[in-house]
Amino acid sequence: MPTRRARTVKGSCWGCRERRVKCDLSSPTCGKCANTSRACDYSKVRLRWTDSIASRGRLGGKKIPLYHPPSLQKNHNYDLLYFESELLPRFTLSNIVPRGLDLVALSRDPILVQSIVAVGTAHQATRSSQADAALSSSKNQDRHSAIRIFRKNLVGTHTDEVNNSLFLANVLLCILDGIIEQPTTEDSATHNHILGGKAILNHWGGVHRIFQLKNDLPIFMLSIFATMDLTHAILIGEEPYLKASSWAEFGSCNPWWGTVNPNDDFLETMAIFSQLATLGHGVRHLNKTVPIGVLLSAHMALRQQARRRTDCKDDKHETLRWASFCSVYRFAASIYLYRALSGLGVGHLLVQQAVASCMEIIGSTMLTAQLHHCILFPLLIVGSHCMLEEQRLKVRRSLRCTARYLSFRSVHSLDCFLGELWVKMDETPECRESSWWEYFDEIAKVTCIF
Repeated sequence: MPTRRARTVKGSCWGCRERRVKCDLSSPTCGKCANTSRACDYSKVRLRWTDSIASRGRLGGKKIPLYHPPSLQKNHNYDLLYFESELLPRFTLSNIVPRGLDLVALSRDPILVQSIVAVGTAHQATRSSQADAALSSSKNQDRHSAIRIFRKNLVGTHTDEVNNSLFLANVLLCILDGIIEQPTTEDSATHNHILGGKAILNHWGGVHRIFQLKNDLPIFMLSIFATMDLTHAILIGEEPYLKASSWAEFGSCNPWWGTVNPNDDFLETMAIFSQLATLGHGVRHLNKTVPIGVLLSAHMALRQQARRRTDCKDDKHETLRWASFCSVYRFAASIYLYRALSGLGVGHLLVQQAVASCMEIIGSTMLTAQLHHCILFPLLIVGSHCMLEEQRLKVRRSLRCTARYLSFRSVHSLDCFLGELWVKMDETPECRESSWWEYFDEIAKVTCIF
């Protein structure tokens, strides 16, 4: 008697429903999707675009062009739905878009909608397997239109609504030029966008103004901007915009890493990273030397957090996975402390111990595919200090899995940067004694990865 095919269970993700297999209902990524590196989607309605036809939702059966001219159209349903269903989930750990996202309100915002169009068109272009001159032209024109409208609205006095729209549009431009598009060393657009974002926040009254709004989309986009700014500051030697104490304000909100308590390990690590980046600014630009007591204090804070994780009795898979995710960022912070602030070489024992410990986690099964997609910055830091071929292979495997899902050109740039750096490390031993700033000079001004 033939074996009956397994039936799906109620609440299964879309991937398991399609393949008619039992889903274990793990969130944010089920076991079967994690094992096959598939995007795991638990949404109630799934949008699918085939031959330019929307097969589900309120646009079901309507023919909508995948790539449209850059002119501002009367109805941007497709662009907004793509933004909500395809783009935003790639910037979260849960694949869930911010609560209260109002597509109708966004469609009435000329500043914001044009940036959404530009980002969506660029991302679709990176997902296209074939070169298309018309698509490339449309992508460039959409970007120019978004920047033109953005700059036009920067002039004059602003209401809170306009400041909000300008900030959100600025974050989208950072995403467009620093993440989705492939940045080049000749192009400083990413750096300029970050400076512009800081200026808008200052004009508006700082980050506290956004936290007071209690609106999920601005807070979500602020969390992306704060992370991009922090990682950029770490590489370039600037002070981060967000003060270390401000990271706790994301507690109980809906940022890209999900809702956590104000005293969560991730927020604590980002606060420590912010303190270290401020010290790095002094080292890089003011020729300051960090007192040994300050270094030891930061080092002990990182070790105490690691010790708390070791002593934790909660052995639930979700807790262990989150602890592993946080520890990857923590090891990256330790390497920054050793290299940028203490002046140790790549091959120093402390640096290589941190690399080895971090690579054990990256190569383990504790990090789901979705978690791997959100450790690009730690992968850059740790991967650039890998001296063993087996460690480098683990980094490459993680990057290539992530690249297939995200379709961000910055992932390819990161892969190329690491490959070239590893060759220099092997062929030119002096490279291992380079300062932190020399080490990342080629990628520092153009990247916003996190």
